Amino acid sequence: MAKILGAILIGVYFVWYFTAQGVDTSTEDIFEQEVRFMESSAVGLKLTQTQMYDVVKNTVEREGWSTTEFKSNTLIAEKTSNNNSESVTVTFSKSEFSISPENSGLQNAINTALGI
Repeated sequence: MAKILGAILIGVYFVWYFTAQGVDTSTEDIFEQEVRFMESSAVGLKLTQTQMYDVVKNTVEREGWSTTEFKSNTLIAEKTSNNNSESVTVTFSKSEFSISPENSGLQNAINTALGI
């Protein structure tokens, strides 16, 4: 009897905790978050580091940016137009990439080159 009461109390606590914390368990929100994550990275690709480097570098340069290799997995991209200069850092691995600060045009170009 004590074990059953303890299990019930633990169950009630967990229900209260997740409800009180405002944890959203709807599948739509989880799905939307997953889609946004997949749109922002090359999740699931089976590329070598060299292949990913080539795709990222060639795409960035094709978009009119100059690149400087900072590390084997990081490129600094710079672009100047109409006396305005912009720079971003593109970091990548075999299966994903990120751009900081965000640049949707460049991100979309890399996603397209990767077939995402």
